[in-house]
Amino acid sequence: MRPQPRPPRWTSGSRRPPTRRAALAAAALAPLLLATCGQPDLLEAFGWETPSRGMVVAEHPLAVEVGLKVLREGGNAADAAVATALALAVVYPQAGNLGGGGFALWVTHRGDASALDFRETAPVTADAARYLDFDGELVPERAKSGPLAVGVPGTPAGLQALLEAHGSGSWSLRRLARPAIELAREGFRVDPWLAKALRAEPARTRLMKSPAARRRFYPGGEPLREGQRLKQPELARTLDRFARFGSPGFYGGETARAIVRELRRSAGLEPDDAVPAQGWIDFPDLERYEVRWREPLRGRFRGKEIVTMPPPSSGGVAVLEVLALLDGLPLETEAAGLERGEEARRGGFELGTDDLVWNDRLLHWWIEALRVAFADRAVHLGDPDFHVVPIEELLDPERLAAERARFGQRARPDVAAWAEAPRPEGTETTHVSVVDSDGNAVSLTTTLNSSFGSGILVEDGGFLLNNQMDDFAIRPDAPNQFGLVGSEANALEALKRPLSSMTPIVVRDGGHANSLVMGSPGGPRIITSQIGVLLRTLVFRQDPRAAVLAPRLHQQWRPARTEFEEGWQQAVLDRLGARGHEVLVKTERWASVQLIALDERGGPPVGISDPRRGGVAGLEGEPVPAPHLPLPDQPDPLTGEVR
Repeated sequence: MRPQPRPPRWTSGSRRPPTRRAALAAAALAPLLLATCGQPDLLEAFGWETPSRGMVVAEHPLAVEVGLKVLREGGNAADAAVATALALAVVYPQAGNLGGGGFALWVTHRGDASALDFRETAPVTADAARYLDFDGELVPERAKSGPLAVGVPGTPAGLQALLEAHGSGSWSLRRLARPAIELAREGFRVDPWLAKALRAEPARTRLMKSPAARRRFYPGGEPLREGQRLKQPELARTLDRFARFGSPGFYGGETARAIVRELRRSAGLEPDDAVPAQGWIDFPDLERYEVRWREPLRGRFRGKEIVTMPPPSSGGVAVLEVLALLDGLPLETEAAGLERGEEARRGGFELGTDDLVWNDRLLHWWIEALRVAFADRAVHLGDPDFHVVPIEELLDPERLAAERARFGQRARPDVAAWAEAPRPEGTETTHVSVVDSDGNAVSLTTTLNSSFGSGILVEDGGFLLNNQMDDFAIRPDAPNQFGLVGSEANALEALKRPLSSMTPIVVRDGGHANSLVMGSPGGPRIITSQIGVLLRTLVFRQDPRAAVLAPRLHQQWRPARTEFEEGWQQAVLDRLGARGHEVLVKTERWASVQLIALDERGGPPVGISDPRRGGVAGLEGEPVPAPHLPLPDQPDPLTGEVR
């Protein structure tokens, strides 16, 4: 579907609504409003004030500053999101990208919503057999590095489509790209997060295989150090071509030639070898790439409206399914409720601490709901252009009520996916949350898949290519790098989009105004981390900052164990074990929720950039705060390697 046109300006409120004038107008029109209760636009326009200022939350302070400048100079949330994403392609090479793909939600103050799918696609010559050895066994590395790992990038087309459909109209792509081009040309100081990522395995080994990446990130064979200046002139030229010509400047011309040359080189071929593409990207793949506008998914939970992405995002369906399963249970009464919320509101919390003493029965329900949703994900979800995805059946209240009744008192590691009745004939990701002072929200997630993607740096283009082909179920029931399994619904096919865990979310308060804008990186942990934040804020009334800082749990059906970050009470974990749950406490922390909360009507938004990574929350009119610093490198407890 095509996106809905932007509503007239009056429906979203003015850029700086004068509160006194709005109040007088509302009072004068009160009789009319009471007499026309069937006019929700008028009620929303006068009854739900827009934020006093805009906000950008993302995983690098330089990118946040770029987005805030756009808001300060009159751009809207879509303008700012595009500029921020382009800057991330320069300063956050672990995940910010031109060579990947993603999803975006646009939700106005009045509730009009569009879902944009710019997920990567499989090349036309893609063939699952190329990922198998002579004995028919899967060779996982072929989908993670090398030419067969790369899907056709969607990010450039997606950013242009978002701008054309929902931008303010006063900012051109060329103008929005200017800060990113300058950052690439003039360079920026390597921060401790990038320096740490370049030292980490397996990203280091993958990057060292690419001559261009080795020269860029490992001069003299050593990774760039914190404080060194990283200049990327080739990337500046690529961004300039894209800024001037739009998508044709990326999917055609010199950039397209650079991509094809690099993939042929990584396949061991010379550029002039007369050998056709054998499962990797060629010119026709780039020329035919198109974004997809899809109908957003909407659900209700505890009086809130949840707006999220449909397939090929698996996260939207999973989030709505888990929340619907839990919505019929007495969550609040089961919570121990020993809150120390005042400490959290004063900012006294540290990462991994919690102001709730947990009840094992409550956590048991939470885990079992995740187990059911991920089982259904593995069997039923895929690219809706290739596979009929039974969304209505998966979210059917009667089916979910029956599933909820089966929870019992003990773990069900052998739970099966819903059996569909006969019918006629997807860790390295980054997220941007933006709200403007009209109340419009953008939740945008892009990915390269693994950290630094395939590790292939396009020599004449200056950007990294994704390894998104690993997100397909290349062989049924064979796990990918995240341990996720799939079925025919997500089987590899030419031109198909792989299933994704990226899950942009906008929560609306009573159907009247946006109240939470959020998203996260983290593979399948994107889904479980955001569900945790939603439960903590909407059910247990935790402060949003406390909810983001709190320890997380992750359950994805296969493997059967449930993983916990450090910080959960050991006593409750022991009681879960007595219920039959396999519990694994991990020293690592995962995902990185980028959240904007709009609690005060007409007031400033509150932003939280997850301290698990080095992002920041920037408020329009305020200086960009200092980013969080990474924890010191620690040796892996099993291998002894420093991560």
